[in-house]
Amino acid sequence: MPTSTEMVLSRLSPALPAWRSTSGMDLAFGSVVDDRSGSLQILCTLGTRTRALDHLEITPGTGLGGKALALSRPTSVGNYENARGITHHYDHAVRSEAIVTTAAVPIIVTGRARAVVYLGSTTELPLGDRWFDSLDPLRRRLQHEILVEDEVRARLEALEAAQASLRPDPSAAELASVARELGEVAARLGTSAISAQLDRIRQRLDGGAAVDHGVTLPDGSSLTRRELQVLVEAARGLSNRQIAANLGLLPNTVKSYFQDLLRKLDCANRVQAIDLARRSGWID
Repeated sequence: MPTSTEMVLSRLSPALPAWRSTSGMDLAFGSVVDDRSGSLQILCTLGTRTRALDHLEITPGTGLGGKALALSRPTSVGNYENARGITHHYDHAVRSEAIVTTAAVPIIVTGRARAVVYLGSTTELPLGDRWFDSLDPLRRRLQHEILVEDEVRARLEALEAAQASLRPDPSAAELASVARELGEVAARLGTSAISAQLDRIRQRLDGGAAVDHGVTLPDGSSLTRRELQVLVEAARGLSNRQIAANLGLLPNTVKSYFQDLLRKLDCANRVQAIDLARRSGWID
């Protein structure tokens, strides 16, 4: 699972072009707050001419970023070199980039500082309320994206704990129930790395218990593991083409599996087969 820093960076770095474009500044860079120490580290830059800012660590309360975090609001200086009210611990890096006017916007999520977006200009500029207001939609969007990732991360950890606490021989229904919830969370998140990880766990759960070993029917015949996997996917409302893509099969092969399992279960259609499988506890 990605670390908290990696997750924040995955949202922060792609956002920098919009911040620089909207602000009209020459460069943008982002720092991520360390959960334990509260320090900042600059991990992504855009428009810089040197590497002076790369991985620069900013201790709590220092520099413009430290002041923005302490105040929990955006702040700026019109002329960095002569600015009062901030410490000048990082003058060497600022001078390397010839930054004159700079601003720092803290990203606060549910009361917790997660990052700071910096914007810099090589000329002196007046930054008024209207300028800061133009950045507010970008700030809110970034905060929302991090909040969603936090919620999914918490859900994933809870589900993994629930999976570990299942009894040694859980039923297919228990596994399928957890798998279905994982699938729903993955669908909400879209295409992020955590979403992909959730779906991989879901697929592993779909292959467990009765789904893993197949089912022996009263007449002595049996449903195979693959036939049950097809039923699990169908129970999620997927088409033959979608089932084929998920299981690495051809659509015609999925169709053949359905024909076989409908015959074995003496069901007229997949809805009846899914209902029977659920009542029997083979799938959820």
